[in-house]
Amino acid sequence: MKRKILLAVTAISIIVCALAVFVACNPKDGKNPSDNVSRQTDAYFAGESDMFSVAIEKGRREKIFIADGKATDVQDFCQITVVPLKSNDYDGVSYVVKGENDATLSGELDSAEYGEYSATINLDFVPTSITLTAGSDVSEIELKNVLEGALTSADIINLAKDAFKEKIELESADGKPQREIYVKLISGDRKNYYYYVSFIGDGVDYWAMLLDPKTGDIISKK
Repeated sequence: MKRKILLAVTAISIIVCALAVFVACNPKDGKNPSDNVSRQTDAYFAGESDMFSVAIEKGRREKIFIADGKATDVQDFCQITVVPLKSNDYDGVSYVVKGENDATLSGELDSAEYGEYSATINLDFVPTSITLTAGSDVSEIELKNVLEGALTSADIINLAKDAFKEKIELESADGKPQREIYVKLISGDRKNYYYYVSFIGDGVDYWAMLLDPKTGDIISKK
């Protein structure tokens, strides 16, 4: 348990730093009418072999994420991310995603930051496995629905709102605008997953917490 909490705290620290990087210099116009949510995870499929780990995430997010308290230009997305576990000098990675009824989707991933290969894809079926090829290395990986039996992003947002109820009511009484809500599924070891939820105000003002996807229990809170 101590190790899980340490991973959780580390993960929340990393994301908090990332949020600070994207703080807006200029205000944006308009907001998402649905609770001012700038990001949420609706589905997450993951797996790994000796050579690669892979994740396919579907949800909604701002086209260009800026942590400024407003959700603007929010749209559906599906992103695939591949992380080489033994080598990081591949020129690229090709993939073939497979689903039921012989559905397939193939493409190429160029190298990205932090040793990851990532791209936005158009996936209109439930993925069950993926074949990755990089140079002479080939891996066929079964994909697991990480959020099977888990709470939805909407459920998690409601739990987080309840946990921050007193703060929300105080700001509402002061006439402050509703905060931007950011939800992401994260993991420190690709085995244990947590919902990261942040209520972002103007500038670097935010509240955040980690919650267990299955139970909704709060792991850490800031």
